[in-house]
Amino acid sequence: MARKTKEEAEKTRQALLSSAFKVFSTKGYAKTTLQDIAEDSGVTRGAVYWHFKNKTDLFEKLLDHAFLPVQSIIFSKFDDKSSPEEILVTLMKIWLNHATSDKNFRTAFEIIFNKTEWSDELMPFKLKYKNEEFKFIKQVELIFERGINEGVFRKDLKPAVASAFYYSSLFGLAQYSLFFEEELDINKEIDMFINMFLHSCLCKK
Repeated sequence: MARKTKEEAEKTRQALLSSAFKVFSTKGYAKTTLQDIAEDSGVTRGAVYWHFKNKTDLFEKLLDHAFLPVQSIIFSKFDDKSSPEEILVTLMKIWLNHATSDKNFRTAFEIIFNKTEWSDELMPFKLKYKNEEFKFIKQVELIFERGINEGVFRKDLKPAVASAFYYSSLFGLAQYSLFFEEELDINKEIDMFINMFLHSCLCKK
């Protein structure tokens, strides 16, 4: 019986997360209430509080649910023994694949960048994600630095500038795929984006 109860609780939690994706995406963070999410899930507001402390906690858990699996995959690639070029290409493919094809990732990305006003209550959460993004940027910077030292990338590249450009390109393409989904299938053009990136930083042979 206890096992069944645990399974049912997890099922309810997943249903609440699914409803939160939908409601936050539609109404935005500020205008969404826990009652809205409870009604969409077909449960009481008390059931929401059983799983989440408050709206901010639910919001954080929602984005963790969408982003952490992808983040885990991406950060694991920094330990690869592959060449700097191969690592950056792999990271780009992973990111663009999720940014264009992963429904939860896309919805969470849209919520956080287009549907959220960063009030004081969300500042700790924003700082948390800002720190994670900065870790990514610094890891990419180290990859560029190694590539320059190994003669893979141009000697005149500045690792910090190259990393900022790389990071901004990934986020810009993700945003483009949300705003102009019908204009260009980014997933089909990944190889072209990669070639453009490589052309800008590889040493000429």
